[in-house]
Amino acid sequence: MANNDFYKKAFTLVEVDTAVRFDVPIGSDHEFFTDFSDVRGDFEERMIYKALNINPVTYYYNAEANKGNRTLIFLAGMRGSGKTSELAKIAKNLNHENGFFCVTCNLDEGLDSNDMEYMDIVIFQLERLFQELDIRKIKIDDSIIASLQNWFSERVKEVNRAIKKEDGFELEISAGTPGILSFLGITAKVKSNLLGSKENAQKIRTVFKNNFADFAIKFNSFVEEVNFKLRSTKTAKELLFVVDGLEKTASLDIRKKIIVEEGNRIRLINTNTIFTLPLELMPEGRKLMNFSKVVSFPFVKIREKNGDIIEKAVQRFIEFTYKRIDENLFDSPETVRKAILMGGGSPREYLRILEYANMFSNDDDKVITAEALEKGIKKLAAETSQYVSSEDLKKLMALKQANEESKVMPFDAECQDLLEKLIILEYNDGTYKRVNPIVEESQLYKQNVG
Repeated sequence: MANNDFYKKAFTLVEVDTAVRFDVPIGSDHEFFTDFSDVRGDFEERMIYKALNINPVTYYYNAEANKGNRTLIFLAGMRGSGKTSELAKIAKNLNHENGFFCVTCNLDEGLDSNDMEYMDIVIFQLERLFQELDIRKIKIDDSIIASLQNWFSERVKEVNRAIKKEDGFELEISAGTPGILSFLGITAKVKSNLLGSKENAQKIRTVFKNNFADFAIKFNSFVEEVNFKLRSTKTAKELLFVVDGLEKTASLDIRKKIIVEEGNRIRLINTNTIFTLPLELMPEGRKLMNFSKVVSFPFVKIREKNGDIIEKAVQRFIEFTYKRIDENLFDSPETVRKAILMGGGSPREYLRILEYANMFSNDDDKVITAEALEKGIKKLAAETSQYVSSEDLKKLMALKQANEESKVMPFDAECQDLLEKLIILEYNDGTYKRVNPIVEESQLYKQNVG
């Protein structure tokens, strides 16, 4: 999680832009954090805990009953739904003596978003694990680390030969000095070269992937030793990785290769893990269910299918608003309410609306007015609908009619494309979709769909 300590509540208009940053995930211990877990329609937070075999009330994990039972969860949801903040809260709840030792891996902070494979992620997971062990002063016997460290050392030698470079990675590994800091030095060197030239990065991956079955055995054995140490020191019952940020990689091809094509390697890693699943890979959920659990994470359900407003959800967004922006910076509660309804239950879309409203605010007024909000909505609506095609409009019309008749909209590739572009927003377990309210405000929509 990025350091967001400098994001403070806005008391003047000039401070609003920072307070509504939607590209910075907020941790559960930050003053901005708002718990939306009970206003997401059919989704219940307990689903994630139950999938992890955790008691959803006490957050206790029964290691004895789950001996050898490791859980892989894909948390699937739309961009801007708040998955990262929700996961931060869940990790905080689980990170205790009777729960898990949680290790969060933010891929966009630790790896190259333009060039990434699953092998990179596993190496990053190990690096983050060793970092957390070092931070928490948990001593792992050097003899246990030695086997894994020696395996890495051998692979580095193979890579050095493949690159045909005399000094290779310039890794000076003493065979008799295994340990947390020594291993961190190896993973740091390997990772830095993965972030270097693509040619060398590919050679590294090839060597490691060719030996992946053996690596998985080493990895899993090491995790078992770590779990034993966590229990014996009364630190936690087991290890849990939270792997987030996959949707921030540069292309669909990268994401698809990691999740779909590398599925066989993912299933070989036998440790509790939560992966966030990008929206465009949700159709692959059926395949993933063969070796994992897929949990849908929807937007906040702010309206029923018939259009009725869900007041509890609105009130939660009001709380969300005033944690970031002082209520005296709005001309009236009605302006806030209008902005909330236009956000459609997406925290990120709502913050974007507030950003645009502030952009059109008059400094002389010293508040965000209803007029500024209207101008912001108009501008955002035009930008959002700019590339909506005639075929898209037919789909939006069909969706509008389906909701009016309380029918479920069939899924297809065109629907998927509109979801990715946030032209359509999704709720519940995927059976309820609505047109983004911002799109409904565009002249294009009004003229063609109404």
